[in-house]
Amino acid sequence: MDTKKILLITLIAVAILVSVSVVSAGFFDGLFGGQQQDNVIEIDNITFNTTNVTKFKLFNESNGDKWYVDENDSGYNLHIINFNEFSGITTTPQTENSPSQTVNGVVIYTSSSNSGAHVGEPRYKAYIENHDLNTLIWISSPDANETAKMASTLKFK
Repeated sequence: MDTKKILLITLIAVAILVSVSVVSAGFFDGLFGGQQQDNVIEIDNITFNTTNVTKFKLFNESNGDKWYVDENDSGYNLHIINFNEFSGITTTPQTENSPSQTVNGVVIYTSSSNSGAHVGEPRYKAYIENHDLNTLIWISSPDANETAKMASTLKFK
């Protein structure tokens, strides 16, 4: 074998090895319609992941209840309720009279938006309770899978 053939075979082998390494390392993830990366939201000592929302803004606050909506008003809501300050709620609304389903291990209640530009549109709600912090988190979005993602990734700091 002459030197040119050995060099050519070596270059081809290196090119294949580099290509496999780049693809397996995920450098092309997100291109060509691949898996979309999650956005990590941090609000009031909690974090959770979303696919579609990058920022929430405080919409209303009273008596220990903070209500956040997504910045683009696309129907994502987050309520943070402190049991110590908000005397109207003492436990998770497990007796809610709405249809429910379990999505990825999270109980999701189906209702509809009752205010704003989205009145009558479907909303999917999940409740996360932390008795140590006397806190109830109520998450809702226009998509049951997105609500389940938000609820299952929610962490208290």
